[in-house]
Amino acid sequence: MSSTITSCFVVILSIIMMLLRNNTTFKQRLARKLENTMTRFNKHIPISQDFKLETSPYFKQPVGLAGIFDSLTQFQEYKVRALRQNGIIFHRTKELNSSLLDQLRELQYFDKLVDVNHAIEKNHAVTEAIIRHTLQQLVKNNTLDTDNGKEITSMIGKLGYQVTASSEVSKISSEVVLESKSNQGRVNEAISHICRDWHFEYEKERTPLINFINSRLDSLKGQRKTLVVFPGSGAGNLAYQIAKDHPNFEVHSIEFSSLMYLCNEFILGHNGKVTIAPYAQHYSGQEKFDFQKRDLELNLEKFHRPPNLKPLFGDFRAYTPLSDYDEIVVCSAYFIDTAENLFQYFEAVEQLCSFSPTIHWINIGPLKYGTRPLIQLSSEELAKLRKLRKWKDLYSECDTTHLNGYLTDEHSLYQGFYGLVKFHSVFTGN
Repeated sequence: MSSTITSCFVVILSIIMMLLRNNTTFKQRLARKLENTMTRFNKHIPISQDFKLETSPYFKQPVGLAGIFDSLTQFQEYKVRALRQNGIIFHRTKELNSSLLDQLRELQYFDKLVDVNHAIEKNHAVTEAIIRHTLQQLVKNNTLDTDNGKEITSMIGKLGYQVTASSEVSKISSEVVLESKSNQGRVNEAISHICRDWHFEYEKERTPLINFINSRLDSLKGQRKTLVVFPGSGAGNLAYQIAKDHPNFEVHSIEFSSLMYLCNEFILGHNGKVTIAPYAQHYSGQEKFDFQKRDLELNLEKFHRPPNLKPLFGDFRAYTPLSDYDEIVVCSAYFIDTAENLFQYFEAVEQLCSFSPTIHWINIGPLKYGTRPLIQLSSEELAKLRKLRKWKDLYSECDTTHLNGYLTDEHSLYQGFYGLVKFHSVFTGN
């Protein structure tokens, strides 16, 4: 009787497993479960400035080490995924007949694809340097024999590195296990932003922003305890320049994208030169291939973090200063149109009146809404909203004459430029 029951159970279990094996939903859930087991931490591990594993005093809702790990994983996948994408472009040519393939060889088309692979290798060297720098900072600023420290060691191993006896991070494996999902568009954007924020070729895009912000900061009273806050600071150059230009101001650079934040920390903490080919995978709109494959070199040794600058990783909507100030100035550049809920941005700025009697808001940027916006206001409507919420404009302009590039390749057949909404307002509702 017992053997009969056992046999029936085995048969039923086999049928169930056969059905589940052919069930796409089950397989996807199982894959996600295995992926989470491999990549997620057993608990939320907070991370603060300078990569210290502690709760950040600057944010009511702290971010965690898992976000850093996810971005490092995406950086690590860059080369494999980029080469794979370039391989797809190559394999499409197999649909052509031999005569057409001969014509492509005459055009040196396949040589171009090989050169793009070489450019991807250059970018890969940068993503690897970002990974190594980040891991080294985590090792340097934390104790590894604690529970959280052991999570760092585990994370380092999953990324193919190890910590030597001298506390140096070294690579032990070049094997990359791809996650089921990876937003390589964001990785490419982050790499490009290193150039946009720091290379002299993009200085013409940055200078109008810096000049406007500086002109408004110069209009403020001097010799006051002033905090300047840059939400959505990207790869960090604007906050860096303002901190240098105003050494008496405390400057907080806030970024919620861990990809961008890691790029900022890398630029300000890494010595040496890096070479980036920002247009390597941009096949459309090219006048000639030399423009597509060109690279930009950055000497990072000339960039040092000013003592009054604090790069912070977190959500600006949850940000709180640690002390009171005579005045707080929020400087937003290419930021307000990134809001899913623009009212939350207003509330985040206005709540700073708990730390200062005087709140200024200096803004410059377009209104190119994205990220599933709940509302999309015109410049005129935005000005009316400021007035409704008790903001007094000291300066307001919608400049559609002096257009500003944003990661604009001036050798491309397609070039994007933006008109800029500029305002300097002071809050009167406190």
